[in-house]
Amino acid sequence: MSKNYMPEVARMLGLEIGEEFDILYKDGTATEIGPFKFTNETILDCDGDELQCWRLCCLLTGDYTIQRRPWRPKEGEGYYYIRSTDGFLSRSTFHSVDADDLALLNMGNCFPTKEAAETAVPEMLEKFEEIKKGVRE
Repeated sequence: MSKNYMPEVARMLGLEIGEEFDILYKDGTATEIGPFKFTNETILDCDGDELQCWRLCCLLTGDYTIQRRPWRPKEGEGYYYIRSTDGFLSRSTFHSVDADDLALLNMGNCFPTKEAAETAVPEMLEKFEEIKKGVRE
């Protein structure tokens, strides 16, 4: 009986089963049929069709690269965010009808773990400073 290597290939490429990603050409542009995701059996495109073997070959040879998609909370899922310009963290639950949650998501201020949010503090503080430059006092 032969062995299925898809989970190992996903890990080798730095991905988890079910994690969405884009495939980038050599010039850095994304293919037109993403996002893609690994299953335990295959790789699927945005339509649920299996990835053509030649694209996988291009990934394995380095002709194409993978770009992970940013994490996005699901409805009712908890997340962390940087709440203030001093880097204070808060935890919340995501609701797609909440304008505050959508605004945080839009600016990239939603993180799956406290550790991920702590790592992002310097970058988010820079974003806050850029936003403040456009605010009249």
